[in-house]
Amino acid sequence: MTVLALHERLRYDVDSGQVLDEDRRYVLLRADVLMGIFEGLSPGASEDAMNAFRDSVDRYGSASVRAYKNPADADGSQLLSTVAAGAASLGWGRWEIESDGTTCRLRVHNSPFAQAHRAQEKACAPIVGMFSAVCSHVWQERVLARELHCFACESPSARAATGVCTFEAIRQRST
Repeated sequence: MTVLALHERLRYDVDSGQVLDEDRRYVLLRADVLMGIFEGLSPGASEDAMNAFRDSVDRYGSASVRAYKNPADADGSQLLSTVAAGAASLGWGRWEIESDGTTCRLRVHNSPFAQAHRAQEKACAPIVGMFSAVCSHVWQERVLARELHCFACESPSARAATGVCTFEAIRQRST
């Protein structure tokens, strides 16, 4: 059975004004418009909003992750590949994911969030949220996901040269 890539599964229902993947609705929005929300906020409010953005993607992105998970994918490698391909389909950059069973590392080339963010601070909260959701599903337990480096933090001249953000997720085993 061939599984279509996310961008091939999206259904554009122009009569209803919707973009759907089965019952999951998507919204197409320019990255600069979305990230412009954070420009007018104070630093504390901006941090709170980024955290809320991360948590929302983690919570609601889990529905997509559940839909893409194949029960026969014991180690989660197929799910990681599916999510990486889906990220590219949605314009979330090119994802490279590596896992050793306790730590998962993610490199994102050309993050739209970092590219559109005008402040020199970490901007990829939604990627952290989705990375947390997928790693939680792979390991079937809580994870600590975080952004290690965001190219938005670099000088404007360095941003174009690197264009890579890095993340990690670590299993949070209960004791």
